[in-house]
Amino acid sequence: MPIDGFNELFNVVYIAKKLHDMGKYDLIKQNLYDTLDYDTYYECMYNLLGDLFAYHHDRYSESRGIEFHILSDPVIVDFYVLAGKYGKRNGIPDDMNPYIKAAIKQAENCLNFSYCLDWMLVGHTEPKRPFHSRLGLFIYQDDYVDLGCLCYSLIEMYDWFSQHCIKLSNVLHEDAGGQLLLEMGGLAA
Repeated sequence: MPIDGFNELFNVVYIAKKLHDMGKYDLIKQNLYDTLDYDTYYECMYNLLGDLFAYHHDRYSESRGIEFHILSDPVIVDFYVLAGKYGKRNGIPDDMNPYIKAAIKQAENCLNFSYCLDWMLVGHTEPKRPFHSRLGLFIYQDDYVDLGCLCYSLIEMYDWFSQHCIKLSNVLHEDAGGQLLLEMGGLAA
């Protein structure tokens, strides 16, 4: 016998756990309610969608039935700047940069779960303004997109960018240290 709201309940628990593990407990307190029904579930997810990233802009086109969200955060901007530094240091163009390719692959893995959802990841290795690197979401209203799955996928994306900023910083730091030692003659082969 199916339990009404079972999937929604587990989505909320899963999201709360992931946010807690990432140190974003304040988002749980701001966006998740003590009681859960279909209306509060979707309200919580819409609110969370807007609060996950530092920058969020949304627009709805009634004539096209499309909801458009632009999301950005310093972690995305920093990732692309670091990836650009890695590419320049190693003579790799942006379209061949393994870190930039990995970001696109991660977006595919996280966001290709519904035919009513399209996305565009725009990254700039030399941003000209704040939040220049961003993620665009197109939600088609013709059918159903599980907002809980979307929020969890965006949390996964945020976490991925955070982790890879750390990895890229370490790679660049190690490369710089190794390059400095080579220049000083410390690692001459």
